[in-house]
Amino acid sequence: MSTVVDLVASRDPRRRLRLVQWLIASLVYVGAATLLITGVGQGWMDTGALMLWLGFVFCVLAVGYVALRSGWTERFRDPSLTVWQLSMGVLAVNWGYLICGPMRTSALLPLMVIFAFGAFALRWREIAFLTVLAVTSLVGAVLLRAWYPDWIPAKGEVSPLRLDVNNVLMMVVVLPALAVIAARLSGLRQKLRDQREALAQALSEVERLAVSDELTGIANRRWMRTHLERSIALSSREISPFCVAILDIDHFKSVNDALGQAAGDEVLRAFATRAAAQLRETDAVGRWGGEEFLLVMTGNLEGIGRVLERIRSSVATACVEGHPITFSAGVARHRPGETADALLARADAALYQAKDAGRDRYLVTA
Repeated sequence: MSTVVDLVASRDPRRRLRLVQWLIASLVYVGAATLLITGVGQGWMDTGALMLWLGFVFCVLAVGYVALRSGWTERFRDPSLTVWQLSMGVLAVNWGYLICGPMRTSALLPLMVIFAFGAFALRWREIAFLTVLAVTSLVGAVLLRAWYPDWIPAKGEVSPLRLDVNNVLMMVVVLPALAVIAARLSGLRQKLRDQREALAQALSEVERLAVSDELTGIANRRWMRTHLERSIALSSREISPFCVAILDIDHFKSVNDALGQAAGDEVLRAFATRAAAQLRETDAVGRWGGEEFLLVMTGNLEGIGRVLERIRSSVATACVEGHPITFSAGVARHRPGETADALLARADAALYQAKDAGRDRYLVTA
């Protein structure tokens, strides 16, 4: 059974999708043809006119299937031949309007399917072309009926009930096709929503990674440098004075050597989490490099001293595989007009003094 399906519908998924679209159009043609055939017995459809219409429809469907199934259309920008298929559908609808006599109004209902499909399959220029074709061919059919009434077969009248029944049957033919198109449009909208949400999440993650340290989750060096430059700009205009501190975890190399890199990473994460928890919303701490962290805090030296003591008390309660966490820090207050590099150099010098003095302490530079 699968071999037969592959033979008829192709194994290529894109080609198969195009053939499914062709099948939907074919079912609409078959439904409309069935109604026209019943019209022969009811007296409002001429057999000769119907055979010509059926011949046209059969040729359109046969040419479309062969072109799509063979892959011949894949050389074109639109391998589905959408414009051609819909144009043939417009001509078939207006041809049906010409020969349907008193039932001609219901013959126009399949135009809804044509333009609904064109709404998401065509560009605006192609839709404009299809619109012009529909209007001009319909006007042509109306003029033919007016100028050459003897050419138009089956001019008899039908009862209002029969007309209503025919309209209902035509809607039965048209609405399932419209439902399929609506379902596809709904699926496309949902897919677009999912893609937008995935894109938003990806962009949010990229932005987070751009400013966050991957290991510790706090700000990275790039973000801290930008924050430092903003703080300097405010301080230089005497708007908001601030201080910096460079914090260095004591004996970090010995932890890595003795306990391994995983333990070292855990020390860094524990220190970053506890240090960040002691800050105000206006303050910032970030990983500066290796086991060094940079603290930027608004206010005076006394304020940053109190924060460092809170950090010291907090990290002292953390212990990774029996190794206590302590740190040394160098503190410097920004001087108006001082550059970032000069400020950091003073804090770094104070840090080394704190290390030379025995570690587990902070020192303030003059």
